[in-house]
Amino acid sequence: MQLLTTKTVNFMNKIIWCCLIVLSSSWLVSCENLFEYSPYQVIDDGLKTDRNITALQLLNTQSDSVFKPFKIAVIGDSHTYYDDFQDQISELNRMDSIDFVVHMGDLTLSGIYEEFVRYGDIVNHLNKPLITLIGNHDCLSNGEYMYNELFGDFNFVLVHNNCRLVFFDDNIWERNMKDPDFDWLNKTLDSGANYNHQFVFAHIPPWDEQFSLGNGYLYNYIMESHQVSASIHGHLHAFRNEKYYGKVPYLVSGKSPNREIVIMEVKQDTILVDRRFY
Repeated sequence: MQLLTTKTVNFMNKIIWCCLIVLSSSWLVSCENLFEYSPYQVIDDGLKTDRNITALQLLNTQSDSVFKPFKIAVIGDSHTYYDDFQDQISELNRMDSIDFVVHMGDLTLSGIYEEFVRYGDIVNHLNKPLITLIGNHDCLSNGEYMYNELFGDFNFVLVHNNCRLVFFDDNIWERNMKDPDFDWLNKTLDSGANYNHQFVFAHIPPWDEQFSLGNGYLYNYIMESHQVSASIHGHLHAFRNEKYYGKVPYLVSGKSPNREIVIMEVKQDTILVDRRFY
């Protein structure tokens, strides 16, 4: 029996390694989008962008110049509860009387690319206009940049059926303890006297621990000064509907696993709140 020399073995190993490299390279080239560069990457060109802007433009075409009753479905804090969130979207699709949906933020858990992609894949099946706020978890990692690309500005306004809806970014801890832009909020509400209702939507309620005591009272003072019809929030993962400080009605939506949808029915002189379980 002829024994292989060390030189021959080394040569054969080199051939085997070369074959493996060629096979691996051809396999990787044949697999499209197999790996992400990083979980912290920002935006892939294939994703839909400016989602809020598109929704606002659509709602503007559906709005009347005078008051007309309408219904808003309020959800939020879907995080990575993807099965529950898909069920929630399916339930919303069965609600014909809803005019549009507001997601109160925390659409992600860690603010990473894949979580924004999954959110987009799920809400693509929604058959109603959807407005999405930024939550504190969405400010983690590169989340702020991805939210801005996918949805637009952090603070914005919708006028619908002679009602003004103000969407306000009030995240604090993930913004290095920077105060929310209360000046923008106050000035925006200041010119709303001619509307039937003014509403403010913000992820964090002002009594949460992220707010200092002074900022909590300041937020409520702005609400009272402009006679806001309701201040709507998420973040707490549990439904609440009360006048926390005194005069201003505060509404908080739960998380997706609660398997509920909060319906705001906006009427001429009142707001009716219905908690739908499914």
